[in-house]
Amino acid sequence: MRHPSKLLLSTAVAALAGLSSPAFAQIDEIIVTAEKRSESVQDVSASITALDGALLDANGITDVTRLELVVPGVNFAFIGNDAKFNVRGANSNNTFNDAASIVGAFVDGVYKTRASQQTRSFYDVNRVEFLKGPQGTLYGRNTLAGALNVITNTPDFSEPYGGANFSAESFSTFRTEGYANIPVSDTLAFRISGFTEQTEGYVSNIAGPNLGGADEYAYRFQALWEPTENASFLLRASRANEEGSSLGVFSYAGLCRPVNSAGRTDQTGSILDCENPRRGSAGATRFDVLGPYTVEHDFVPDGDVREDVVSLEANFDFGGILLKSISSYTDYRNFIGFDGDSSGTNFERFWNDERNESYTQELQLSSDTSGPLSWLAGFYYSKDDQFFSFLDFRATVDNNNNPNGATAIVSEDILLNGFFADSTFLETDTIGVFGQVEYAVSDQLRLIGGLRYNEEDKTLDGGGSNFTANGPVTLVPGLVLTPNVVPDDPFQVFQINRNAPGAVVLEESFDKVTWKVAAEYDIDGDTMAYATVSTGFLSGQLNRNGNITDQQESTNYEIGLKTQMLDNTLQFNISGYYTEYDNLLTQSQTVDPNTGNVITFGENGGDITAFGIEADFVYQPDDRLVLNGGFSFLDSEYGTFGTGNVLQDLNGVPTGFIDLSDTETPWSPDITLNLGASYVIFEGDWGRLTPAVNFFYSGAYQASTVIPFSEVARQDSYTKTDLRLTWDSPNEAYSVSIFGENLENEAVNARVNVGGNDFVQSSFLYPRNYGIRLSAEF
Repeated sequence: MRHPSKLLLSTAVAALAGLSSPAFAQIDEIIVTAEKRSESVQDVSASITALDGALLDANGITDVTRLELVVPGVNFAFIGNDAKFNVRGANSNNTFNDAASIVGAFVDGVYKTRASQQTRSFYDVNRVEFLKGPQGTLYGRNTLAGALNVITNTPDFSEPYGGANFSAESFSTFRTEGYANIPVSDTLAFRISGFTEQTEGYVSNIAGPNLGGADEYAYRFQALWEPTENASFLLRASRANEEGSSLGVFSYAGLCRPVNSAGRTDQTGSILDCENPRRGSAGATRFDVLGPYTVEHDFVPDGDVREDVVSLEANFDFGGILLKSISSYTDYRNFIGFDGDSSGTNFERFWNDERNESYTQELQLSSDTSGPLSWLAGFYYSKDDQFFSFLDFRATVDNNNNPNGATAIVSEDILLNGFFADSTFLETDTIGVFGQVEYAVSDQLRLIGGLRYNEEDKTLDGGGSNFTANGPVTLVPGLVLTPNVVPDDPFQVFQINRNAPGAVVLEESFDKVTWKVAAEYDIDGDTMAYATVSTGFLSGQLNRNGNITDQQESTNYEIGLKTQMLDNTLQFNISGYYTEYDNLLTQSQTVDPNTGNVITFGENGGDITAFGIEADFVYQPDDRLVLNGGFSFLDSEYGTFGTGNVLQDLNGVPTGFIDLSDTETPWSPDITLNLGASYVIFEGDWGRLTPAVNFFYSGAYQASTVIPFSEVARQDSYTKTDLRLTWDSPNEAYSVSIFGENLENEAVNARVNVGGNDFVQSSFLYPRNYGIRLSAEF
């Protein structure tokens, strides 16, 4: 007799589809390495969304920005090119300087240190795995709320083959991608892949080039050598290069400021002031006239984003014991500029510069036997040398006669002033020793336990600004520039002396033992129930102002069910969780008395508790129809939590501190829902024609931690709908897809921030997009 709950579920799904067919088409199995060993995603006792290359193509996913549309419980935002993942109530709002994303991102097992590295495009990808909940045992470093694995395709020895695709999309976006597999012998093979992309940018600029314009390319070279059946070596070398106009250092679009009856900025104020408040911006176009996808910027510099990665993966089979080694070197720079006055006036210019040189080494030993006991043990080491700097100066002089709003410039003559720059040199040594054991108590019950020791030693030196006495940042001696020419390179203006006597020097060590316990129970051959408790941590932050924060910690309790039904034409997964986050960072800000600019640093804000339910399903009753979907319910609120007030008043009263205890956390919609369907409407001598639809719904949420009570920072509930029509040739060597994404043209308010002069600003996710994609395999 079938289990009653399974019978009820299968009947409901079949009724929803309104279709039945005797020709079953089993769902393809997706093999993942989420637990550092190859296994079916349905056998992993964790909440994980796995997307293979076909699913990535079907959902138009070429980078991380669209993952939230298919991964229940994940919200995505960005500032500039920093990824801002928000998972189960916790957010990655603070990712500047020595602050990391709460989601650890790994590409082919190599950790991406900076949040801006997480936004790089995907190409020649085999699969993507998004693990929700802390992953402190097997991944350790900065996986407080989850981990993102990107696994690329590797060389094989079968035969020479390759492929290419070309797409043309809105905003004059053109993308070309290709790959080639080249076997040289039975033991040596190469794979070369890469892409190029050019776009004019989706943010229109009435005073200069569009924002978000890019000219980028990337390539990856891989060499696989298998000298024996028991040993293999995989060398990877890749480069990514991106130039073009940034979407901002902190955000790109100005918003109307909330003001109270006294004329002071107040996040609870009912009056909206839509004038640009930045110094030097008098006469600029009102923000309510510009809208979410239009700006007025006279200064639009080309950014410089470069990443070089070399890694070596070695695998050995010692007969029952497997050894894996992953060694890597990464050299990364993210240098972007921005119009500081956000107007057509030639007044102020910002730059943000972050650099990272990273070495990593991971060793894994694992069992490869059929007995009841399986185990994995490992060691991890990394060394990061990082540099951060924010640089700012003014090209002209303003009259400075309006302390509460925009000012006019005195003349168009170039006279550099308002200098501000800071610097931070940070060295981080990370060690992790970990192990996980699984024991089969019976044919149905398995117990799992894992433990990891984490240690991070950090040294900050050269910290400070040009306002630090005897500090590390000074103007270039005898600064003389060509008259009436404003430098495009801030290092023509500033010089940094790391060893200056007034530089801030900090040292701190953080250590934490993270653990996991879990139980898996096979209800039958197609259904597994599981329960886990896992922990994670993110080390404390060293700030150039001398402040050191406590490390952030998380504990997650989760139960779940993974099942396959109807001869594996239906897969359904559901989980419930309760997560506690402690010592979470908040973004604090102070105002520099000399320039009026806001200086941002990290502080421990407090705690968050979150509980919710996540579910996903795939139903493929025959070779023509595929249905899939996901659902998330989230209830997340602050415990004891506070942040600084960046505006003048709160409820009409001058307030420096905001108590957020027992309020809803930002970027935490109560409900998200995604549904997808594809159906082959024709298949014959002319090929196959398949229309597909993907629908996404998000409940409302706050989009800011700094003005959490303002309606200006609230994103209402919204939907996004994608349509796609694909023709595949009879031999599947060629395909053509036409598509429309975000047909509602919903402008999603991704993240609201506040800068100097109470400048409320935001970033909006991608608008409506149309395109065509041509693919060929040979």
